[in-house]
Amino acid sequence: MFERAARRSSIALFGFVLVRIACAAPGSGTAVADAPFDVLIRGGRVIDGTGAPWIYADVGVRAGRIAAIGPLADHKAKEIIDAKGSVLTPGFIDMHSHSDLALLKDGRGLSKIRQGVTTEIIGEGESVAPRKADAKGWTTLRGYFQHLQAKGTSGNVMSYISAGQLRTYVMGEGARRRATPAELEQMKTLLAQGMEDGAVGLVMALETPGEEQYPPEGQPSLSMPTKEDLIELARVVARYGGVYANHMRDQGHHLVDAVRETALIGEQAGLPVEIFHIKAAGRPNFGTMPAALEAIHEARAHGVDIAADVYPYIAASHPLTVEVPRWSLEGGIAKFLTRAADPALRPRIRKEVSEYMNTKYFNEYNGAKGFDAVSVANVPKNAEKYVGKTLGDIARAANKAPDEATLDLLIEEGGDVSIVMFYMSEKDLRAAIADPLVSFDSDGTAVSPDFGGQPHPRYYGTFPRVLGHYVREEHVLTLEDAVRKMTSLPALRMKLLDRGLIRVGMWADLVVFDPDRVIDRATFDHPHAYPEGISHVLVNGITVIRNSEHTGALPGRPLYGPGRSLRSKE
Repeated sequence: MFERAARRSSIALFGFVLVRIACAAPGSGTAVADAPFDVLIRGGRVIDGTGAPWIYADVGVRAGRIAAIGPLADHKAKEIIDAKGSVLTPGFIDMHSHSDLALLKDGRGLSKIRQGVTTEIIGEGESVAPRKADAKGWTTLRGYFQHLQAKGTSGNVMSYISAGQLRTYVMGEGARRRATPAELEQMKTLLAQGMEDGAVGLVMALETPGEEQYPPEGQPSLSMPTKEDLIELARVVARYGGVYANHMRDQGHHLVDAVRETALIGEQAGLPVEIFHIKAAGRPNFGTMPAALEAIHEARAHGVDIAADVYPYIAASHPLTVEVPRWSLEGGIAKFLTRAADPALRPRIRKEVSEYMNTKYFNEYNGAKGFDAVSVANVPKNAEKYVGKTLGDIARAANKAPDEATLDLLIEEGGDVSIVMFYMSEKDLRAAIADPLVSFDSDGTAVSPDFGGQPHPRYYGTFPRVLGHYVREEHVLTLEDAVRKMTSLPALRMKLLDRGLIRVGMWADLVVFDPDRVIDRATFDHPHAYPEGISHVLVNGITVIRNSEHTGALPGRPLYGPGRSLRSKE
């Protein structure tokens, strides 16, 4: 009885206020207020994205935006969604995605949209721009966005400009030296163009396995931008109101140092900073996540606008070439393959790969270590032979040492080997998930089951895993706070001020799911599995997922950083 009374009172008060606001909005008029909604979502528990407790309310959508919130059962609509027993939330924002090129092949982005992701933020090691003229058909971010709009996408897309991409464009692939002053100025010019094309900011993947990240002399890898160069580039972004984001220089022994370096760049350049997929990587570093989170909070206490995101798994995924020493990649993949086959250089590469693997990787689920904690996710030539096998399995089958078999695999597959590797602890992960400054990312690609291979399950399961496993089953955080971390927190970080909340006038990116059923079904052994419990997804007011199936609609659009409308003060 109490719940029914509370429901009536919340609808009466909340609905009266917001429906009145909607109808009284300047220029709305009675005719517009009385017109049928395009979509009416009725009877659900509304979690508005702020972290506040849910309320019962109906939500009406018109012309792509939320038009009214309240008791709307008597209103007409072209489409009515019955959300009884479900919750209605803003659409989820994936803070770090690799769907850059995948969305041009299949704009449906099924593995993302079916988990409620309505906005992906792309760009890291290789952003889509700037590029030399090639068969892809664009050279600038503006050109990429034009291609994306012509193809059509289920969800919205934002993009960074990568400092790594700038280095490749200006200095050539795999350059292992400092940028000259003239080269840095050229990068700054290209970055300014990217910001005016609508980039959200600058990003850099700084980690260089196989090299000392913070050596005693204070000089990091020659293959990466210096801290000083990043500050110079970030100052360009600051003029446009953008963000600096990074895959930190070190996620292991020097994790706290890397957090402080990121904060320092933000402080000296005068802009917000975002740490991608924060983790305490490598078994020797388990337990250091609280210190890293404390460093973030200390930086904020000193006035640095810094936050982080995380994916809800203790395994990561990236190309196998990330595991080889950076010096061996100088000049690109072709030169690496030559070095890996060179009898004079191969022993050194093998030794460094083995030291890296055996020190870092450990699977808490089954106790596997080193090469046995790393499995092959995808290869272009011999998928049946290698996909799903660990590097240890491959070595034993070939009767070879693991480091030798690993180099042979890279040579055989032309350097194109994707892996999944275990090197994080559950305790550290939970600490990050619970932190109020940490939002969520998939670090994955929008795919479908015909993609092939055995990708990381985060491609399909990131957001429902948080809602089902870490909220409902493990009580690591409340449902309302989980939704806040998926919606309003990332929207505010990315300055998407008309998304991320259920408010009249906001764009209608919305998700309907059953809080008692929502769960990820993708596993490491069987990753191509859609989640359960997510019934409807709207993007810009159009229903893209209806009764858990794609409607064929592609209403997504590019979302732009503030630099598209602002110009440099110089």
